[in-house]
Amino acid sequence: GGKDSTVLMHLCEILKKDILCVFSNTGCESPSIVKFVHEMQREGHNIMIIRPKLTPKQVWGKYGFPLVSKEAAENIHAIRINPNSVKSQKALGILNPNSRFVLAKKWRYLIDETYETSNSCCDILKKNPAHKFAEENGLSAITGMMASESQLREKTYLRRGGCNVFGKISSSQPLSIWTDDDIWQYIHENNVKIADIYKKGASRTGCMGCGFGCQFEDDRRLEILYRLYPKYYNFVMNFTNNGVTYREAMRKMLSVNGLFLPDENSQLTLF
Repeated sequence: GGKDSTVLMHLCEILKKDILCVFSNTGCESPSIVKFVHEMQREGHNIMIIRPKLTPKQVWGKYGFPLVSKEAAENIHAIRINPNSVKSQKALGILNPNSRFVLAKKWRYLIDETYETSNSCCDILKKNPAHKFAEENGLSAITGMMASESQLREKTYLRRGGCNVFGKISSSQPLSIWTDDDIWQYIHENNVKIADIYKKGASRTGCMGCGFGCQFEDDRRLEILYRLYPKYYNFVMNFTNNGVTYREAMRKMLSVNGLFLPDENSQLTLF
C-alpha cells in the first residue's frame, strides 16, 4: 500500500499482469493505505489481504515498544537479555568502539528502563504472516525494501550479496539499489497512482505510531497521525508495557533530542 510497494507492483505487472500482491493489514495501517489497497483491488489488481494473529497492542505489551530504530531496539534487547554476548559486546562498543553499529550512549538509558524496547513488531505483524502465506502456497516473495532506508537494510543487502537469493527460502528485492528519489521519479514519469496520505504531508508510511525514527526533528509522522487520526493517536499512546504507557516512553525518548509529542508541544501549529 505504500509508495515503494506500489512502484514494485507497477513494475511486476509489466511482466505479469495478474501477479499476486499481498497486503498484511497489521491493525495499525493508515486508513488511507487500507482504502487505497481496496481501491486497487476494485480496479482489478490481484491483491490478497492477510492479517497477523496478534494485534499491535498485544505485541507491544508482550515484546516491547518500537523506539529509536530497529537496529537500536535489537541491540537494547540483546544487552538486556545477555550483556556478555558477542552481539551485546559489539553494541556496547567493547569489541570495536569505532563501528557504526555501536549503540549511541544517549539511548543506553533504555537498557535499564522498566519497559521493554523491541523490534519484534515488524516480524510478528508483517513478516511472519507473509512468510507463512508464501510457504503454505508454495510461493517466493518479491519485496520493495531498499538498502538506503536504514543501516540494518544496507547490512542485510550486503550479506545477501545482491537483489536475489535462491535456496530453501528464495526471495527477490529488486528495489534494493533504488533511492527514495528514484521512487518518486518513477512515480512522476509513469503517472503511478499512490495513496492520498502522501498528499497530506506524509513522506513515508508504515505502522501508525511507530517510534522508529521519531527522534529526528524533521520526522512528522506523529504530528500527521495526531492531525489526521486523533482518536487512534490517543489509542496508541495508551498502549502499555510493564505498566508504562507508550506516551511516557515516547515522551522520554523525544526529550533526549529536545523534542515533544505533538499534543504536548505548545509551539506546534497544525494545518
